[in-house]
Amino acid sequence: MLLTCENISKSYSGVEALRQVSLQLRAGEIHGLVGANGAGKSTLMKILSGALSDFKGTITMDEEPILMGDPHEALAHGIAMVYQELSGVGKLGVAENLFLGRQPQGRFGFIDWKMMNRQAREFLATVGLELDVTRPLESFSLSIRQMIEIARCLQAGSRLFILDEPTSALSPPEKERLFQLLAQLKEEGKGIVFVSHFIEEVLEICDRVTILVDGRLRSTLPTAELSKHEVIHEMLDGKDMSTEEAMEEAVQLPPKSHEKPLLQLHSLGLKGVFENISLEVSPGESLGLYGFVGAGHQELAHCLCGSQKADEGELTWQNQLIPLPVPHRAVQMGIAFVAADRAASIVPKEENFKNITLAHLDTAIGHWVTPAKEIAVAAPCLEKVGCQPPDPRRKTGSLSGGNQQKVVLGKWLLDEVRLLVLEEPTRGMDVGAKREVMELVRDLKNKGAAVLIASSEPELLLAHADRILVLRRGVVTRELFDCRVDKAELMRHA
Repeated sequence: MLLTCENISKSYSGVEALRQVSLQLRAGEIHGLVGANGAGKSTLMKILSGALSDFKGTITMDEEPILMGDPHEALAHGIAMVYQELSGVGKLGVAENLFLGRQPQGRFGFIDWKMMNRQAREFLATVGLELDVTRPLESFSLSIRQMIEIARCLQAGSRLFILDEPTSALSPPEKERLFQLLAQLKEEGKGIVFVSHFIEEVLEICDRVTILVDGRLRSTLPTAELSKHEVIHEMLDGKDMSTEEAMEEAVQLPPKSHEKPLLQLHSLGLKGVFENISLEVSPGESLGLYGFVGAGHQELAHCLCGSQKADEGELTWQNQLIPLPVPHRAVQMGIAFVAADRAASIVPKEENFKNITLAHLDTAIGHWVTPAKEIAVAAPCLEKVGCQPPDPRRKTGSLSGGNQQKVVLGKWLLDEVRLLVLEEPTRGMDVGAKREVMELVRDLKNKGAAVLIASSEPELLLAHADRILVLRRGVVTRELFDCRVDKAELMRHA
């Protein structure tokens, strides 16, 4: 057995995050790890990667007990963590990232750039990558950076790879390329822990799957014997799931809204990303923007809210032609933006009440700001969105991903939301957290807010959009409303 965890337990302030969880990983195996937000996946992965050393239980590798005080010790034992938000120094070249901290040196102690670049090219070729190793890491796509990160860990001698939501921002072709690399690592006898909320992918790529529920082991099962429905059933601890989470069949989209549009975009363009985009959305309507990663729908959402600047196009707001808004003007107009990168929407090291009030200090708190006043305003918002725990003084970064998203939504409840713009709103969430977050979105829509959802998850849009625009390579290829549509049709047009 490559790695064995026995009776792993971890508590935070008396609250059990893990309760005697045991896990076995074989060499040459891809092992899935799934569970609801708060089930203990992140805590277990932090323990295995050395980021958490204060825990109960034992970990053995190659049948020998090991101790890991920090990630460097874990790496020394051959255990590498590839996070959802990738590490690496974006401004440095690929070769520099591969050899960071251990660059080959010449006779006089200087870096031997030619040798480093040659060795980097040779090593990347073993994982199927042929690229300019002198280019900055940040100039490559997410999927390429992900494979470079895996290659870096391989070069350091890693035998066990922990991948955190590795496909959440990949297009289908990029995902297949990653899966080919994982299959190659499996053939070479490496062990892989595949942490994901995409159950179909877990069943496709993994040999076995471990399911955690409320910090305890629910089951470890061969994937060949499982269906998606059975995995979700286990994740919900045997509870029935709603039809929304199992959305696979065609849905009937309603007719186009007869309400006057709140927002209209006219021929919006961003060089190299999208061009000639025109759309409208009315109060009480939900408009979905669907496409694979790189289709331009996510950048379109950013341009609408001012976090990116479009090169051309016009915006009509309540029948008035206005300049495209900058972020503070968008907030004043009642445009609330929830970005896919939760870390960009919160200050993780600050308390919940500060994250709730930060964008509204003048309007909600006044000129004399005190923690007591902020807490009094923030606490009802946390209760309303169902944040767990609803503690205003809790550090937002310590919450699960779903609860962090609730904090992001909660901060917009302090002012009237006219238009809610969501970019991948349920990225990296389990089915239960998705349902809770989208119920909050539905409530705002029912109160008259217009909603725009940019997502690469067809199931999400089939469940929550009244109309859907499909984008491919920056161009709208289809508008769907007043018809039956399924996942396959969305993907055909993307």
